[in-house]
Amino acid sequence: MRTAIAALFVLAFGVYAAAWRDAPIIEGDSPQYLRVAQDLEDFTLDSLHDRAPGYPMLLVLTGSSRNPGRTLFFVSLLLHFASVALLALVLQAAGLPRSWTLTFSVLLLLPPYVEPAGHVMTENLAQFFLVAAFGSLVCWFRRPAGWLLVCSAVLLGGAALTRPAYQALAFAVLALLMVMSRFFPQAAISRFQALMAGAILCAGTILILGTISISNYRKFGFPGVVPTAGIHLSTKTMAFVERLPDEYATVREILVKERDAQLTKRGGTHTGTQTIWSVRDEIASVTGLNNGDLSRYLVRMNLTLIRTAPIPYLEEVARSIAVYWFPAAGELATMHSTFLNWLWVALHAAIVLALFAQLIVFTGHGLFQGSLRFVGIRREERSTTLVASREQILAYVLAAAIVFYTMILSCLMDIGEVRQRRPTDVFIVLMVFVGARIWSQSLRPSTVNAAGCGERGNRAGQ
Repeated sequence: MRTAIAALFVLAFGVYAAAWRDAPIIEGDSPQYLRVAQDLEDFTLDSLHDRAPGYPMLLVLTGSSRNPGRTLFFVSLLLHFASVALLALVLQAAGLPRSWTLTFSVLLLLPPYVEPAGHVMTENLAQFFLVAAFGSLVCWFRRPAGWLLVCSAVLLGGAALTRPAYQALAFAVLALLMVMSRFFPQAAISRFQALMAGAILCAGTILILGTISISNYRKFGFPGVVPTAGIHLSTKTMAFVERLPDEYATVREILVKERDAQLTKRGGTHTGTQTIWSVRDEIASVTGLNNGDLSRYLVRMNLTLIRTAPIPYLEEVARSIAVYWFPAAGELATMHSTFLNWLWVALHAAIVLALFAQLIVFTGHGLFQGSLRFVGIRREERSTTLVASREQILAYVLAAAIVFYTMILSCLMDIGEVRQRRPTDVFIVLMVFVGARIWSQSLRPSTVNAAGCGERGNRAGQ
């Protein structure tokens, strides 16, 4: 199977190198990453930038800080192939048949999943860091080795330096592992294991981000990675920004005027969510605040606004969550073909529908089993159970944590667009395959004993 997957990678590399001759493509935020890369050419930052240094460092290392070329594209392709290979190994360890793993690999080599490698954006690199951290953590639980846990911690830090939304991911994983040690007996995670793994992951994130934050504080007076938390949070409140109290009257009128102009701008998004980026300099001039102080000011302002109007804020979050799950395939994937466009839409819809069908079944099953436990019915007396191995549970739940952590942070604190989901699309596909395997195992008559419990099948699954 490894030979077949390697052959797929070679074939895919040749196809995409020939088909996407214009890659890598400059997109909306690309110039900002290029500016950071140009500042990093001497491997030190001379200014406080809006973008984290993770992806710009890749631009520097590939000689793409001023004119992104084919080297960047080829390296990005290899990063995507490495991500697919690592996830294929996880599926193999989780006991999925070779045909399933091969199908999984083929699916992730289709244009919608490869496309981020063709853009001068962070999604491809963030995906690699997340996948490598995930794979290292799953392998550590299977074969505890300190270097695997350290690698996972460092890679999570790399993801946070690529996309700052992942700064708290290690802490979310720690909380999840503690829950799994208590409520997922099939995962066979002890409380000590959960604490040790979570503590090292958090320590790695704190060390890496802390080093950058201390450097930024010494140089620029800002104790953080990037000074944009207030900017991103402002994208959630533009629809009702006129409700700001009078203490923010000057800034409020600037925002309302620009938002209204963007709503009617020909060729614009007609949402006004990006208003803050257009008037940021004007607000800084009016308030007399620099980047770091302005971000903190905007955070306070938006929290005040959200407390004043919580329902409109939640309405914006709900809209973001809906849009977040829309297809993300762009011009590289569709190649301006209507047929391909609809084909990728149908593929994405099938994957997402399968994911949520599984989540409904698994969540309902978990709540039912939990209710039986709550009323004192012993496990061996329960009428149904899901048949899943330890590796399958770990892979599914940890992948779900990454997927939904990304969604929650993106939709609560930022615009929540489909581009922000793309680093986790490979995890969504992995969840569908692992979930389908658990489902199929649980339906086999041979896995259910005479009492209706899945104990024999559960042992076989493990």
